[in-house]
Amino acid sequence: MDSVHPLFVATYPPEECGLATFTKDSADAVDVAADDAISSVMAIQKTRRVPDDDLRVVHVIDNGNVGSYRLAAQVANQGPCNIVSLQHEFGLYPGDWGARLMEFVRNCDKPIVTTFHTLLADPPSLPKRLIREIAIHSKHVVVMTHIAAQLLADVYRVDRKMIRVIPHGVPEVPFTRKSNRKEALGFDGRSVICTFGLINRGKGLEQMIRAMPRIVAHFPNALYLVVGATHPLVKLQEGEAYRDSLALLAKSLGVAENVQFVNQYLSLPDVISRLQACDVFVTPYPGRDQIASGTMAYAMATVGAIVSTPYLYAEEVLADGRGMLVPFGDSQAMAESVVRLLASPQLMEEMRLKAYEYTLDMFWPNVGRAYLELFTEVVRPVSSESLDSPRVGLSNGVNAKHPLLIPRKLP
Repeated sequence: MDSVHPLFVATYPPEECGLATFTKDSADAVDVAADDAISSVMAIQKTRRVPDDDLRVVHVIDNGNVGSYRLAAQVANQGPCNIVSLQHEFGLYPGDWGARLMEFVRNCDKPIVTTFHTLLADPPSLPKRLIREIAIHSKHVVVMTHIAAQLLADVYRVDRKMIRVIPHGVPEVPFTRKSNRKEALGFDGRSVICTFGLINRGKGLEQMIRAMPRIVAHFPNALYLVVGATHPLVKLQEGEAYRDSLALLAKSLGVAENVQFVNQYLSLPDVISRLQACDVFVTPYPGRDQIASGTMAYAMATVGAIVSTPYLYAEEVLADGRGMLVPFGDSQAMAESVVRLLASPQLMEEMRLKAYEYTLDMFWPNVGRAYLELFTEVVRPVSSESLDSPRVGLSNGVNAKHPLLIPRKLP
């Protein structure tokens, strides 16, 4: 019986983007679940050169090379992998709506499992056709929420039997925080509100800065911490123009002392330490179509009290009192929700507990096991008898619940 040897196709560190981090974390989690180094990576090179000594990376895809994706398919076909884990986001691949990826999809002979990170609720014809064709060439497609699964089935007409829901992974963190977490970072005595992630104009950060005067009127010690470097591709095109405009906006509103930028791409321990020093996490994103958010997933595990606009991922994961949703572009509603949380430590703690309990399913060991089980199912077709037994860690279709792989225990 064949062993599972997945090949991940995506960006990969040292590339500084959320998808690169997701790919590494996913491959690590699958290897841990398999108790063996079974994963390899075909890394898309955009702004950073992949080190030659990274043994997991078996091939580098140059997006500037016209034939790079046909070549990548040939490398996959000739290599020892027996399943491809394709990470899909429209902006990741070259061509209109990333259409050049199809050179890989159409020419790859190995079975493909595609994880969709972005879907449009009302797609133009080209991206809709591309998603459908990728799904047709895949053995299964993975999304991270049931809302996204419903979208795939209803809008893109993907066969529900192909769709699996595996949540976005998060690091295993304790519920209990160190009492000196703020003091260690120089935030002692402050009410800390936080957003983190790569900075670009699509994050809606100006809406949260516009909310700060109302928040400061109630909590003069409030600090809005914007953690994250400018997206590398944005920085190449316009430098720090967007971040500078945010700083000018804060100054014009009289809250410059209440807004702090951490202009760094931080290591995971540094990200966790800052998130655990926060009281409220905010995602003021302006668009509804985002079906996955690593920053939101991490915040639910580490911060817990969350205010967000109702993009698709947030709408599902923050349901049932796990967070507060405010209308898109409504700075006043954002301010009112933050103030309500900061004024009620009990409400913050109740929300934090609900969010943390939800993320227990999302700890990376669970997610790695879920992906490994799916890969194994594709590589080793199971008998009808095996299909009758529970399939731990996978949600099949659009209405299933996430089964648990580890007990729900609070540290």
